[in-house]
Amino acid sequence: MHVVIFFFLAALYTAVVAVDVEDALGVKPETVGLSSKRLMNIDTLIDRHIEEKKIAGSVVLVARHGKIAYFKASGLADTEKPMEKDTIMRVVSLSKPITSVAAMILYEQGKLRLSDPVSKYIPEFKDQKVLVPLPTGSANPYMLVPVKREVTIRDLLAHTSGMLYLSSLGYFPEEEGRRLLVHLYKEAQICDGYCRPDEEMGTMVKRLGKLPLFEQPGEVWEYGLNNEVLAYVIEVVSGMKFDKFVETNIFKPLKMKDSYFYLPQEKMNRLSAVWKSDWKGSLERTGNEPILLNGIPFLCPADAYSTSGKYLSGGGGVLSTAYDYFRFLQMLLNGGELDGVRVLSRKTVELMTATNHIGKFDDTFIHDHGWKFGLGFAIQQDRSHDIDGGDVGVFDWAGLYITLFSVNPKEETITIFFSQTTPFGPHYNLWDTLLVLSGSAIAD
Repeated sequence: MHVVIFFFLAALYTAVVAVDVEDALGVKPETVGLSSKRLMNIDTLIDRHIEEKKIAGSVVLVARHGKIAYFKASGLADTEKPMEKDTIMRVVSLSKPITSVAAMILYEQGKLRLSDPVSKYIPEFKDQKVLVPLPTGSANPYMLVPVKREVTIRDLLAHTSGMLYLSSLGYFPEEEGRRLLVHLYKEAQICDGYCRPDEEMGTMVKRLGKLPLFEQPGEVWEYGLNNEVLAYVIEVVSGMKFDKFVETNIFKPLKMKDSYFYLPQEKMNRLSAVWKSDWKGSLERTGNEPILLNGIPFLCPADAYSTSGKYLSGGGGVLSTAYDYFRFLQMLLNGGELDGVRVLSRKTVELMTATNHIGKFDDTFIHDHGWKFGLGFAIQQDRSHDIDGGDVGVFDWAGLYITLFSVNPKEETITIFFSQTTPFGPHYNLWDTLLVLSGSAIAD
């Protein structure tokens, strides 16, 4: 009974904590053209989802013109521990934009080019083949054909390399070529990047390079293990461990004080638990066992407690806070600069967030048709639906523990939603509604 009462109170509780940054307490929404009254609709939305046990808790941040106008923590981070503004969470695939920025830092230093073949830095990616399934009854289940061109750095950033995630088989079980390739991945002990093996990241990436591709490079948009490879390229080119490169060139310059690949022991008490909801009123705290996605060990809550520091996932390894991630996004919205510190040039940010790099293909993995992909970011290119307020030019991405962001350059707004809940799918409606509420709060 005590836990139930506490959960109800925590669901209505909005945490107010002092984050050690100058503007974390924010500004009055009206000073940046937002309506305080309309932003309060977000409270109602989040509180309802907590009361219905669809999520345990969340942190929501809305900023405009570089100022935080709405910043609230609600519900629980762990059993009998309220969510706080500075609760640390596993951002999972929101690591990918960070990895992409890291690669583009080297691009701006002239140390790599988007057209460079990956084999220039990882020889195992030379002379790759593409798996082509053969008709049932054939002597062999598949044949291998040479690539028409090599996988490039651009392919890694734009997800056009032809590499897969193992877990994608659950979304497309009818695709025989995918089934065959996932089997080869499993035999080679390839992982999706979140359940970290006890080995160096580059060791697995080299094995991956020797395996066939799902499609010809550049001929398909396929969400896959590209950022694992990209992270290792960054190590090879920079001569630094991937986490140290990111810390030196992104986290420290942007004062992202609570962002890590492996969480220091003294900050463990600020780490959120992971929760599992059936979206029908049943919510439970998960243990440290791997969470399966389509039968594949995909997410491992215990990862944050690892001290080995060996496997540095470019696709899903970052732990951070909503405020830290806001600083990262504000840098991009500012054209690569924040508080007098320039991370990237304006032109490079435009290349990443405002340029379609996948041609005729659409990013329909977490979006509708009409979404394209830049270099690490999905980009909205039409107004055929109301997601993200409908503005052309919005860029965003999401992570499997329900971590999402949306940046609207036209309105200079940033919306962030951080939770630690599985599964991902049912939360689309919550996120889409939050974006409608965030957009409709614009009052100038």
